[in-house]
Amino acid sequence: MATSKYSSTEETTNASRVSRVLLDPCTDQLRDLLRHYVPPHTFPQVIQRYRLKLQNLTKPQIDLILPRSGHYTGIYSDFDISLLYTLLRNICNIPPHTKGWGKDPDPNDVSLSANIENIRITRNKAYGHVLSSSLSNSDFNDIWSTVRSSVVEIDTFLNNNKTYEKEVDFLRNETMDPEMAKQYEEKLYDQVKEDTETRKMITETTQMVKGENIFTFLYLLVIRLDIGNLVVKHVSLQNVAV
Repeated sequence: MATSKYSSTEETTNASRVSRVLLDPCTDQLRDLLRHYVPPHTFPQVIQRYRLKLQNLTKPQIDLILPRSGHYTGIYSDFDISLLYTLLRNICNIPPHTKGWGKDPDPNDVSLSANIENIRITRNKAYGHVLSSSLSNSDFNDIWSTVRSSVVEIDTFLNNNKTYEKEVDFLRNETMDPEMAKQYEEKLYDQVKEDTETRKMITETTQMVKGENIFTFLYLLVIRLDIGNLVVKHVSLQNVAV
């Protein structure tokens, strides 16, 4: 039987498996965590109180949670890791881990924020492997260990009878359909690409302020606020998070 140099290997399956665990059980767990702090029926009121802390959202995210007409009426099933991380960090009053939000947590830190951070960071690290569609067994085991540990800790916080720990363990050896695996890789790629573009915009805007290019900054800010249909009295870039 003929084989192709592009046939699935253990390394390519590793990359797909990591994409799937991050996009399915890890994302669902973060959704449950947001529901714990902000029940969906209270979301429209809560998001209005914290909207000034959400200047880093992309236009699709703004359109989703702050539509120009009406308000968000979903149950968070359409929120991805990027949006969930931003909301958990900014509207749930979860204490930051010892290194601070947006930074790599201490390896021994098992706080809730550290575990949320670990999932976000692991997703970003997995992005590089998805680009090459390859992940060595050693790297795979390291990533899986980090993800599983964080999932176990968040499950304990949610007191949900190890719901997502069981799902992670199931996916560890689940057969990966090649077509489905490709879809997970593409979805992960799109998420991290959007995050990267948002970070770049924030960095450029911050540099403009530091360089006293205030007119350009205000112009960009007006555009940004128009996209989100926001009314702002004061904006600070110190706590911006992606």
